Amino acid sequence: MDSPALIKILILSSQTHAINKLLSTLRNEGVDLKTRSARNKKELYEQIKFQSWDLILCCEDAPVSIDVIRETLITQGLELPIIFLTHENSQVDTAELFKSDIHTCLSIGQENQIITAIKREAVAQQLKHNYRRLQLDFKELGKRHQALMDASTSALAYIQEGMHLYCNKSYAQIFSGKDHKTLQQSPLLDLFEGKSREKLKKALSKKIESELKLTLQLIGKPENSAQAYPELDLSFTPVSYDGQACLQLIVKPASGNPTYSAAVNAANKQDLLTRLYNKSFFLEKIEFAVAKAIKQQQHSSLLIVHINEFLDIKSIIGLGKANQVLNDIAAFLNKSIQKKFAAARLDDYQFGLLIDDCKLAESIDLANFIKSKINNHITTTSLPNLQLSCSIGVAVINENALDAEDLLAKANANLHKKIPSLDDFQSDYSQKQDINVLTAYINLALKEQRFKLLFQPILELKGEKFQDYEVLSRMLDSEGNDMLPSEFLPLADLNGLGEEFDKIIVSLALSSLQKAETENIRLIINLTSNTLLSKTFLPWLSETLQSSNLTTDRLIFQISEIQICNNLEYCLNFSDGLKQLGLSSIVCHYGCAVNPENYLDKIKPIYVKLDKSLVSDIGYNQYQQNELKNLFVELHNKNVKVAVPQVEDASILPVLWRLGADFIQGFCLERPRQTMDYEFIQNHEITLDAQTHNH
Repeated sequence: MDSPALIKILILSSQTHAINKLLSTLRNEGVDLKTRSARNKKELYEQIKFQSWDLILCCEDAPVSIDVIRETLITQGLELPIIFLTHENSQVDTAELFKSDIHTCLSIGQENQIITAIKREAVAQQLKHNYRRLQLDFKELGKRHQALMDASTSALAYIQEGMHLYCNKSYAQIFSGKDHKTLQQSPLLDLFEGKSREKLKKALSKKIESELKLTLQLIGKPENSAQAYPELDLSFTPVSYDGQACLQLIVKPASGNPTYSAAVNAANKQDLLTRLYNKSFFLEKIEFAVAKAIKQQQHSSLLIVHINEFLDIKSIIGLGKANQVLNDIAAFLNKSIQKKFAAARLDDYQFGLLIDDCKLAESIDLANFIKSKINNHITTTSLPNLQLSCSIGVAVINENALDAEDLLAKANANLHKKIPSLDDFQSDYSQKQDINVLTAYINLALKEQRFKLLFQPILELKGEKFQDYEVLSRMLDSEGNDMLPSEFLPLADLNGLGEEFDKIIVSLALSSLQKAETENIRLIINLTSNTLLSKTFLPWLSETLQSSNLTTDRLIFQISEIQICNNLEYCLNFSDGLKQLGLSSIVCHYGCAVNPENYLDKIKPIYVKLDKSLVSDIGYNQYQQNELKNLFVELHNKNVKVAVPQVEDASILPVLWRLGADFIQGFCLERPRQTMDYEFIQNHEITLDAQTHNH
């Protein structure tokens, strides 16, 4: 959330110069301020009583003690955040200060941190006011809602475990002439007899997770009822009433052709070709699954099944047979899942599966099964000389889920990634555990920050303005052993934990920069797909950077070209956000895309890091050297520098120098270490006439 348009600060301090400098910096950042000083207890009382404030800024030399400030606030029935500023080398007992309900304690020389704290507390105070207003609005809305229900001509009730929590007068008139409050004491089943009662009992014995409609026979005319209805339509919907999970029941006399009405209702939810759900109804299903995951901790899985190169197949076999292929796939998907699920056609050749109560391990097994079947021609339609194949993206719907749009984006981001399995996790820890246990341990590691950083230098061959290190992470298992990112990060990303992991790595990296002996060090940080799709990471990063007291040119974010190709729009938005914060980016695995110029001019990285496949034979393949030299020239013409990674043999350094490489990285310089002490300034002797072998 942005800072309030106006921040109102009550100041208690004798250090006029330091405070004025602080306020001047805030105003220079575009923050509007309203400030007043209180020089004694009387002025403090008057300012708090007659004025409205967002926070109190109190220095160690304040004319009024913290206890007096707290007592004055209690007397006026107010809650204001207090930021306490100490002198340099102060001996103040901060533990005692926090017992006095101060929110932040900082040294008066920590200007950036103080400014960040002021903005944070002002936002928190604004949120608190907004929350109280929303509480009042919600209470008023509840009263209006209750009045509307009471006066409604629609028969309405709320049912919990077969009993009425509430019913209105219209509802009571249908079932009996009794007062609606009296009817609320009756079980719902008692209002029906015979087959209708058994039908209703069977329906209520199962968990109702979406709208359920029943048509029941009402036997006889209820006593004192104005009229009798031979049949009633009952519509059940899971909702919350007065803070309790229950079923909303709407009752109305059956009218028209119920069979036709049911057919129309079903058609509005279906894709016309495959008879699966359509996208709009499927999105509603996902939103409901998100609510269930957050409120009831019942997890689900979302699978996106994308048919590869379907347009080419369609152009060869024709529209009719292409539609038959889609119908065959839809029929297979409907039969492939043994538990409760919803299947939909999301696009011309993309399907969605929403599986209830499905853990990650189950969804991965199912994805592998579906992929193997589709890749082995599950369709009866003849595909001459064509191989039908699909890509599958998985997203877990848990407490970290945001909304349907975010989950679809995450599943699509995972489309072209290899579907992980337990065999992919080769550490001693994971060999003994299943995926669910490993996921639980990842959550624990994130909570306890059981991670460490390694740093690998990246040497600039033509000048050393900065000393660059790539940040590599390791997770510590229960015995303190290192786990490689490949052993845990795919699971973290699938469970929506990638952003939290990236935040921890960024925080550790900033801490390392603060402890570094030189200010010329730049750290390059990799990002997960979760973060590139996130709406919350960049605001968090902005606040974290402000409080770190570090310049933005010391941090660079590395984005894979594979991620860019899979999520171009999101990556461009993320790159724009980095630029707004004054941060730079690097594109790694460069050379995988067919037309990199489609994104390069928009992202504008400070340099690109080539994919290893482009330089694997560079030492002896003259053709590859020529191709690489042309690539270097093309990138340099765009003012983009080039880094060559994974250089393990020092003998190819002369070749890279001659071809025009700007940076090198690899074991020939140094293996990843926990310290940043590589000697960048060295007299490296590079023999330009080193022997090369044509191939």
